[in-house]
Amino acid sequence: MLDGHGVLGYLWASAAENAASFEPKDVGDDETYHAGLHWLDLLHTAHEQGLAPSEALQQLTDGDHAPGRMRLGALRELAADL
Repeated sequence: MLDGHGVLGYLWASAAENAASFEPKDVGDDETYHAGLHWLDLLHTAHEQGLAPSEALQQLTDGDHAPGRMRLGALRELAADL
């Protein structure tokens, strides 16, 4: 998730674990902390509505991102470029 200052954190989902969450890049400031709480609340609401983790992410993002797999190393490289 991006804001005017850069990357705040990452939304992720796992179908195998039936889980989704927001992982902050750095919780050293109030803005990132509150952004994390906001995204966790949205994910919790989606779960209560019966959405699968990937469906929740699809609903909460702009919808242009197709669910898929990404190796952790590739994700780290992508994050380093931001």
